[in-house]
Amino acid sequence: MFQSRVKWPVGLLAAPVALCLASGLARAQTFDAPLVQCKSVATPASLTTCASSQDPLKRGGATISDQGDVTVLVFGAATNTKYAVSFVSNDGTQTTAIGNLTTDKNGDGAFRKDAFFKFGTVGAGNVVLSSSGSEEFVTGISISSDGLESARDFQPGLVRCTDVTVPGTLSSCGSDPLTSGHVDVENDDGALSIHVSGARPSTSYTASLVSPGGTTTALGTLPKTDKHGNATLIEPTEFAASTIGSGSVVLQSGSTNEFVSGFKVDEKFVRPAVSASNLVECGAVTDPNDLVCGSDPLDEGSYEVNAGGQIIVKLKGAEPSTNYEVYFRPIDNSGDVDTGIEVPTGALGNATTGPKNYFLANTVASGTLVLKHTGTDQLDQFVSGYDIR
Repeated sequence: MFQSRVKWPVGLLAAPVALCLASGLARAQTFDAPLVQCKSVATPASLTTCASSQDPLKRGGATISDQGDVTVLVFGAATNTKYAVSFVSNDGTQTTAIGNLTTDKNGDGAFRKDAFFKFGTVGAGNVVLSSSGSEEFVTGISISSDGLESARDFQPGLVRCTDVTVPGTLSSCGSDPLTSGHVDVENDDGALSIHVSGARPSTSYTASLVSPGGTTTALGTLPKTDKHGNATLIEPTEFAASTIGSGSVVLQSGSTNEFVSGFKVDEKFVRPAVSASNLVECGAVTDPNDLVCGSDPLDEGSYEVNAGGQIIVKLKGAEPSTNYEVYFRPIDNSGDVDTGIEVPTGALGNATTGPKNYFLANTVASGTLVLKHTGTDQLDQFVSGYDIR
């Protein structure tokens, strides 16, 4: 099996994409938050931009990494529906379109764009999913009704108000320094923590959750920062059970906005590692032992999908002077897809083919590659696997 950042149907995406949502993101100036139904938001105030008839949503979330990658997941939304994904300023006046997420027959969908926000970008606002021009889901705060984990935590970074450029600049900002900062609202119990590092020394910052309409919920006041500009606010029971909220966390010094919840791209984009596997004779496979196979020999073989979505295949000791065809077999066994890539062997049964373009960049696929003879309805000859002797 391999995972490659390539374009493939939504039904294949949920599990692989989920792997990138590691909790460690929360400590950088990244953005990680649950998605909630627009009409369910009540804190600090209800939203006025929601679709009149709200689509269902079991759960979902959005992440913006410190390399600018955007990942969005939904489960149990409307079936076979396209949602426009945007990053929207807290007041709703500025929008950056990111792309489209399409759900499958179960209402599940996944969306990813690597390095969408470029190095040095500083953003503030929320991820919004819209259908037919109206907002369906927004990132925000979701607190469990029974103390059991029901959604991801709300974990945006904190950035300087004056540095924000996405989706647009902010006004009336202060000039206090900030090395890093983050907010954490726990889903299970509503506990809140806010940390700043490298802010102005000996300064108290008041924190608020501000709705798009300007309604404010006070969150507390951080202790005075130390000589290094560091301070942490911890409120064990800030949000009550069943709270659904959305907005921006704003830290003020006096009445001046200094820091806001958002993200900062401060790491250079690193291309994903290639995916690779050995190829083995289909007929030699013993686990599982019920494969329907051809009988061609193979001394050794391998395939690779590189970071550009290109396929490379190597064979040694296969059937001489034979044309093989590469097929992609999705993890859900929804049917083999002919890549159109031929692997012709020479007189000794050896071949090296590729790199050949096939997968499109900036998405995720999960499955395996198999080789068959060219032609329709051919049996598997070589499959991804391992040979333990």
